[in-house]
Amino acid sequence: MIFEKQAYQQECIKNIIEVLKDFNFKTHLNLEECLKDFYNSNKTLNLGISQNKNLDILMETGTGKTFTYINAIYEIHKIYNQNKFIIFVPRKAILESVKQNLKLTKEYFYAIYKTHLKIYEYKDEKSISNIINHYINDHKELSVLLLTSSAINKKDNHLNRQKETLFHKGSVLDSIADLRPISFIDEPHLLKGDKFKEYFFKFNSLYFRFGATFPDGDDRLSNLIYALDSISAFKSYLVKQISVHTIIDKNFKPILKDINAKTKTATFETYLNGIAKKVDVKLDDDLGLKLNNKNFKDIKINSIKSNKLYLSSGEILEKSSSYLLSQDQISIMLDKAIDLHFQKEERLFKENIKALSLFFIPNISDFRGKNPFIKDEFTRLYKQKREAILKNPNLDEDYKKYLENDFDKNGDLQVLNGYFSGDSKAKGNTEDKEADDIRLILEDKVNLLNFKTPLRFIFSVWALQEGWDNPNVFTLVKLASSSSETSKRQQVGRGLRLCVNQNGKRITQNLNPHNFYDINALDVVINANEGTFIADLQKEIEETSLSFNEENLKDSDLFMLNKRQKVRLFTHLEDLGLVKFDEINDTFEIITPLFEICKDDDVIKELLKDKFDEFIKFITPSQNKATQIIDKNKKSNLTTIRKNLAKEFKELWKSINTKALIRYDDIDTKELIREVTTKFDEIEIKPKTIKITKETFISQTNTIQKEEILLSKYKLGDEFILENLSNFASENLYPLSFIIKIYNQISNKENFKNDSNLAFKNLNFIIKDIVHKNIIHKVCYDFQATNITTKTPFSYLYDANEMPKDEIEINKLGRYESQNSPKNHYLYDKVIYDSQIEKDVIENEVDKFSSNTIKVFAKLPKFSIPTPYKEYEPDFAYLIENDSGKKIFFICETKGYDKFSEIPKDEAKKIDYAKLFFKTLDKYIKSQGINADIKFKTRINKQALIDILGDLK
Repeated sequence: MIFEKQAYQQECIKNIIEVLKDFNFKTHLNLEECLKDFYNSNKTLNLGISQNKNLDILMETGTGKTFTYINAIYEIHKIYNQNKFIIFVPRKAILESVKQNLKLTKEYFYAIYKTHLKIYEYKDEKSISNIINHYINDHKELSVLLLTSSAINKKDNHLNRQKETLFHKGSVLDSIADLRPISFIDEPHLLKGDKFKEYFFKFNSLYFRFGATFPDGDDRLSNLIYALDSISAFKSYLVKQISVHTIIDKNFKPILKDINAKTKTATFETYLNGIAKKVDVKLDDDLGLKLNNKNFKDIKINSIKSNKLYLSSGEILEKSSSYLLSQDQISIMLDKAIDLHFQKEERLFKENIKALSLFFIPNISDFRGKNPFIKDEFTRLYKQKREAILKNPNLDEDYKKYLENDFDKNGDLQVLNGYFSGDSKAKGNTEDKEADDIRLILEDKVNLLNFKTPLRFIFSVWALQEGWDNPNVFTLVKLASSSSETSKRQQVGRGLRLCVNQNGKRITQNLNPHNFYDINALDVVINANEGTFIADLQKEIEETSLSFNEENLKDSDLFMLNKRQKVRLFTHLEDLGLVKFDEINDTFEIITPLFEICKDDDVIKELLKDKFDEFIKFITPSQNKATQIIDKNKKSNLTTIRKNLAKEFKELWKSINTKALIRYDDIDTKELIREVTTKFDEIEIKPKTIKITKETFISQTNTIQKEEILLSKYKLGDEFILENLSNFASENLYPLSFIIKIYNQISNKENFKNDSNLAFKNLNFIIKDIVHKNIIHKVCYDFQATNITTKTPFSYLYDANEMPKDEIEINKLGRYESQNSPKNHYLYDKVIYDSQIEKDVIENEVDKFSSNTIKVFAKLPKFSIPTPYKEYEPDFAYLIENDSGKKIFFICETKGYDKFSEIPKDEAKKIDYAKLFFKTLDKYIKSQGINADIKFKTRINKQALIDILGDLK
């Protein structure tokens, strides 16, 4: 398994170290003062300071929170010399996952910190002596104690029993508390019971809560020191995209979800055009008409009493929060799930990625024992579909061999197995195939992801929940109703983590952004009985996220503003026509992008004053335009492609879709390295200092004397820096050999030892700046013809015969839709846009200027070009024809800035490469016999097209 330090994880650890810089580790009493100092420079994290000794880290499921808090343990030990830690988890399965992470990362962290973290686990009475002799009595040993909540939440538990020995009086828990260990609580929303808190608070010491979900009420999120919520994790390409497939039975009956006896109304969940809806009904309503369901034709509600509805048909309906599927329903869902698995498995196999599928089932007996229906039905369907796939004459030969390993020597299918509560008892029998697979699922993630291991379909009765996940779960299937306590986010969280290949390398956003979600996508299969699963999932994400989702704006989002500012701001945004109020959800729907208009609005500046910059930062749009949750039952919104224009546009669109590869010619690497090292050596990074407050009790005067001691930060060793060099190269896509050559020539290596984070940050800036200056003149593009039948942007507008399609999905063009009509020479019949300047261009573009006529122009659907700064996406393409009949293919990038100098540096550098790309492409299409010119320019704010095309001839 390859471990890579992620920037966001290191940011979290940096915040932990920063907030503890003045913390009194002897008394654990001054946390509030430390937080106040921290919030002075991190205002956006200040959600309130609680009186408890908690520090909260909000981190989305699948982003590596376990790895992060393990790393934090080593850092706290190294910098603050703390040795004793506890990790609390709510369940056995989570404990096994934490143990697995500790085991896998053991040597990785030893290489960095040159110390081992000793692990102790409370299992039963027999394990107590080991805890006492080592964890408690060896004060110098760096060690962590693993505990479930059940280990301490009862008075008669072994750890809580009062014992008196020659050396100690009290319980083992008291002895542990005397050490003042620092605790880490994993999945805090599951560790909130009064009994657990009664004993946990006896520690009276600092504790961290790491979770994607936090409880409500007194245990709500507080003392927040790092936030990576669901929305920001998705926007940053750190988790998978979710697609939900709802299987609706033809005999589906609407589900009674709520009854209000006072108002004599009831709420049903039903489906209209495949989309889940909540419908309120009252006495004497015709249920068939209201719910659009033939099962209730001509049936009315006679009376409503307590939790029951009495219908005119004589049927009595009760409110339901759970369901039980029929065998036919389960069979249909299994069929769909296996299809989804096979749809992606061969493609992922070619990418060196093993695909897994996870199934939640109603009962263990459905998979084990006599006549296990789900296991038998899955086996029947899998064999049937596998045989059909093997008959494909174009099947990849290596993938074919992979499928041929599906059966063991006895002829039994070995691609499926499960983990169920109580299975830990079976693990002792190493000869038992079932026990081996249980170990594989729970403990051996590396081998589970190996192609040599045939197991790839995993079944469970909700035993694999919080704390267990696998990066290569691509399909998740709910064949059973879950507990109401299990959130939708936690359910899909089992498969949110970014996948890894056979080398253990994460597949990250270094890919083309459009291909990223072709690989990192989770398909969730649910039954219609789940009702508003998607809406509930979206609501959970919004309610637990602090980030702006760019779709709606609610009062709680603007925590940086006071009540008066919020009221007046919302009123002003409504007056501007940017938002409209949604009565049902008590939120403001965003109907026009906020950023471009708000950033220059004098009324908002005056209203928000010193909060203005913070508000603008909050609403700044993300570069990620993808949708986080896709409802696969919902028909895509479409816009018509105007075929008469599409025929003229085809030559342009085909030309710019030519496949391009970057080539670097004659780069003087030695000179480049010399410039980088010279620039870096001019920087002086001073060692950080740590301030320690020493308190001494003076008995004679009955006072406490305080003394502040400044200590230079422990300087890093060469081994740690070399490890960081590898991570730095990997994270920024630099060749490791190139980075090592730079490091070897740097004279001022003390910069790295004094503050490695700051040193690498400076080094990265210098490299990017100098590399850009050096290679902008050395970059070349090689072009080759593209097969248009493949999934390229060309295929969004034209079919395999190069004929225009009828329609294109709106989400391929933008997020917002205007009610105004586009210009007649615009390719589509609707105005779809992402920014105000795009909207203005589509609605107001002239068609004639000077001797040039715009024959057709279009917003480009998902089109990008390669640059050394990842992919670059121009906005518009124009087919222009002059009076003599000469064609000009003009590609335009629209920017909502007043001046070119305001464009962020990385974006400006991409534009430099785009100019080079299209200049080279112009030469290429001429060599292919196309009589046209290709031009590229950047359009700033409301700059008139005639001004930037004035030099076209």
